Amino acid sequence: MHHVLRVSEVPLQEPDQDRVHARGYRRAPLVDHGCGAVHTGLGLCQLEAGGTLDRHLHSYEESFFVLEGDVILELDGRAYRLETGDYGVVQVGVPHGWRNTADGPARWLEMLSPQPRSHPRDTFFLGGEVPHTAERPDLADPSVRFLGHFEDSQLPPPHYLQMDGYSGGNVEGISLKMMVDRVLGAQHLTMFMVEFQPGGAGNVHDHPFEECYFLLAGQADAVLDGKRYRVRAGDVVWTGVGGTHGFFNTGQTPVRWIETQAPQPPGQQAFRFAADWEHLERKLGYSSPQEVRR
Repeated sequence: MHHVLRVSEVPLQEPDQDRVHARGYRRAPLVDHGCGAVHTGLGLCQLEAGGTLDRHLHSYEESFFVLEGDVILELDGRAYRLETGDYGVVQVGVPHGWRNTADGPARWLEMLSPQPRSHPRDTFFLGGEVPHTAERPDLADPSVRFLGHFEDSQLPPPHYLQMDGYSGGNVEGISLKMMVDRVLGAQHLTMFMVEFQPGGAGNVHDHPFEECYFLLAGQADAVLDGKRYRVRAGDVVWTGVGGTHGFFNTGQTPVRWIETQAPQPPGQQAFRFAADWEHLERKLGYSSPQEVRR
């Protein structure tokens, strides 16, 4: 199962439950139960100049990546001024709130897991104002938890994929920077930056978890459950548990996306590449999948 959509075609909406607790806040739902997702709630959030989203907490985990603008986040009793490239995780039950004191809107990508429910209520507003001023987070201070900042220089040279759950030759020409994971404090999801160089490829595979791809730059050929798509900056792709998918950069420029996973991948056997099992089939002398099953 998979889903492909153009972000610009999904309208920003004022969530019903937030109307009395927010001013100038809207969200575009990109991936949720409506497309078949079970573990994932991906959305694009926008807070207008002067807008606020009051202090609240969730029964699910939340990660975010600031795409545009400056915004104040109050997280677990401390306020921080975030800017483009900042990311973080809000653990289950941790109070937080947002305020935009800048001249223009702020936008961030939001990933939620376990997937929010409409009933019983999953969000609880706590009252009180989010501060009007805040300093940049000092990421060298070990008491500043759950936050990070991405820079292009953090991407390693392109090579074969090396990450938890897989080490092999089926993904090449890739640079990857983990952002939100167990190290940062997440328990239910991951969020990381991916870039494929021209000629880079992630061969067809599947996972025991869901993935989302929020494309930031470039374009690629995507093969999803055997169907081919041309995806580009401004698109979102979702693949369900067991949904086969592969990405191939056939263009002349790098393709970059923010990728999320939920639930968090296991430490081993997180990837199942069709090419590996076809190799075993040939090695054992089977001529068809039917013979393998007998």
